[in-house]
Amino acid sequence: MRTPLAVAGLLALGVCLMANPLYLPVAVGEPDPAYTHTVQPVGESSPIGPESPIDPEASNDSDAVVAYADLAPDARAAFDRARDAPEGGFGVEDPDERVDSLSYPVEPTPGDGLLIVERDGERYEFWTRTVEREPGGVIAQRVLIQPVAFIAGFLAVVAGVAVGLRGRLDD
Repeated sequence: MRTPLAVAGLLALGVCLMANPLYLPVAVGEPDPAYTHTVQPVGESSPIGPESPIDPEASNDSDAVVAYADLAPDARAAFDRARDAPEGGFGVEDPDERVDSLSYPVEPTPGDGLLIVERDGERYEFWTRTVEREPGGVIAQRVLIQPVAFIAGFLAVVAGVAVGLRGRLDD
């Protein structure tokens, strides 16, 4: 009678541990936002295409393209800093360091987090967005606890099957 109970217990424990992605990670704090600024030339891989509400060939008179000179001074400074950065952009963590004249959506869309800026005859995509990073405790859960729990669950299922087979072979 002990063998079926042990098998059932090991299988139940194993399944619960292997299902840990369903209940882990547990939020242990608020997301840690960062605010990014990225500049890249408008190109073929650009989200500005035939189906986009922004036409990269539009004239400066339209709302689609913003002249560099028309940007607010703090937005021009952010644009220059992002364009000159080796990685093509920069980020800030303090909300007070954001540029007041720019929006920082989580999902940028043309006109809201994505501007086409024309400077010296060249057109650039100027992306601003909010990136919500997970707290350190959640990262530790994803990197350490979830894999270890999954492996322990797998081993518990294997042990349950082995105990069940051993019980049958002994009969």
